[in-house]
Parts: sequence; structure tokens; C-alpha cells
Amino acid sequence: MTRTELHQRLAVRGLGGELEKLLQYSRDCIRLYPKSVAEADIALGSTKIGGMPDLPQGLEWPTEMITTTTTEKRFLFLNREKKIETPRSLSFIAQVNFAELCVFDTGSTLPDNGILYFFYCQDQMAWGFDPADQNRFRVIYHKGDLSLLERRGFPRDIDADAKLIACGIGARSEISLPAYYHHVYDEMGKDKAEQIMDSFEGQNVNKLLGQPDVIQNEMELECELVTNGLFCGDPSGYNDPRAAQLEPNAKDWRLLLQIDSNEQNDYMWGDSGRLYFWIKEADLEARRFEKTWCILQCY
Repeated sequence: MTRTELHQRLAVRGLGGELEKLLQYSRDCIRLYPKSVAEADIALGSTKIGGMPDLPQGLEWPTEMITTTTTEKRFLFLNREKKIETPRSLSFIAQVNFAELCVFDTGSTLPDNGILYFFYCQDQMAWGFDPADQNRFRVIYHKGDLSLLERRGFPRDIDADAKLIACGIGARSEISLPAYYHHVYDEMGKDKAEQIMDSFEGQNVNKLLGQPDVIQNEMELECELVTNGLFCGDPSGYNDPRAAQLEPNAKDWRLLLQIDSNEQNDYMWGDSGRLYFWIKEADLEARRFEKTWCILQCY
């Protein structure tokens, strides 16, 4: 929604006086509207979710290392476990053509050229609370000659249910509201906050930048702790002595991309969940997209 649309929605419910409060904490975003379209009709290098990536020549399809354990027979009564690491292809999630979308980037936050590719593990088991998950997703920035792109077919080890159906993208400059746990809603009171939340229920939440549409819990502190080696799948990481020192840095994290469970590509993250790709503001400014962190949340 735009600022004008936000004002209209609030005014209809007698909440126009809350507009300025919300705008203080809302953030500009590029809303991504998935469109059902045959992949053959999506131009090479265009922004899309799912399908096959349009990769530059020479760029290998990214993989993760999978560890399996086998039992090796040594003697009559003595066996030894042996760990074997093998590469497994990641699932292609989306590609973003900055030249197409820079006109919608009101804050000039993103590059004005190049393509950003997003990959994630096939089994959807990287929740993002474990430092070991860094091997299980990949974000790649290509700013070379786009005329040399090629639509890359799926590797043989990509499972059928890890192949997202391609969908085109329409884009729009909008704003996004802070998540439900934000203190601005406490300040305006429970009744008003519930009316605001209800009025935006069901809106499209695929986007670049902006405020996250949280399903479970806020993620900024989790990103800071886990990227500094603290396990956040239980309270141990949050109770670690280093957590207090790292906590102030949580404010540096920004949402880069949010992908919902979309009907257009017939795909669901967990139980009607979402993928969130996060990046530190300094890394975004320096175009260090390889430092992105991924979190999966679902209901």
C-alpha cells in the first residue's frame, strides 16, 4: 500500500489520527506481485520467483555439503563409522534484476544494475537459528554482461518437490508497517492495534526491503547472534555472556527479501510459512550480498 492508501484505510475506520505514528516506524519497500505465466514467456534475466535461474556462463549451480555416516567393517567384531561429505544442489528461489526494479527503490538503497540470485536448501530444514546453516543457502550478486546469461536447467539431484514453478513479477513502490510486536501498537492501545492489524490481513507480503511480516518472533537479534556463532534454537544463545555485547548490533540488520508461500508457483514454506533474507545495513551499502542470512518461519 502507498501512504495515501494507508491514510484511506485508517480514515475509514476512524483511525486517521494514528497515521503519523505508523509512518514513523514504517519503511519503504518494493512490493513484488507474483503473476502466473509460462516460464518461456518470462524474458531472460527478468525478475522472477521460481523456475530455472538465468545464470552467467561459467557460474556453477550452488551446492551445500551433506554429511552421511556409513559403517565400515574393520575386523570380525569391530566396526568403524565413516563420515562422507557429498555436494547437493540448492533449490533456486528467485532472481532480482535491479535495472528493472530501481525505479521503485524510493530510497536508492539497492544497486541500479546487476542480478541477485537466491538459493535455499531442498529439504527446507534450514531455519536459520543454527550457525551451521550458513552452508544451506546462497545469495549471489552478478553485475556483469547480462547478454551472456543462459537459462540453466535443473541439476539431476534436484527433487521434483524442490522445483518451484516459475512466476513473473509485477512491482510497486509501497510502505510496510512494523510487525505486531512493535511498541507503536502498545502506545495506541489494544483495540486500535487490532483494528489496524485486521485491516491489512491477507495482503501480499512478497517484497524487497521494508519491515518484515513476522510469523513467529522478531529476527534481527537472532541474525546478529547466530552469525556470530551462537546457537539460537534454544535459550542457550540468548543467555550466552556474549549476547549482551552483541544485542545493540541487532538494529543494524535489514530485511532484504521476503518470499511468501505463493499460489502462483504452487509452493509452501513449511506450514504456510515465509523465507526471510536479512543483511546488515553496512553490507548492503557495500554490496556484500554474500553476507546475507536466511530464516524460515511458519505457523
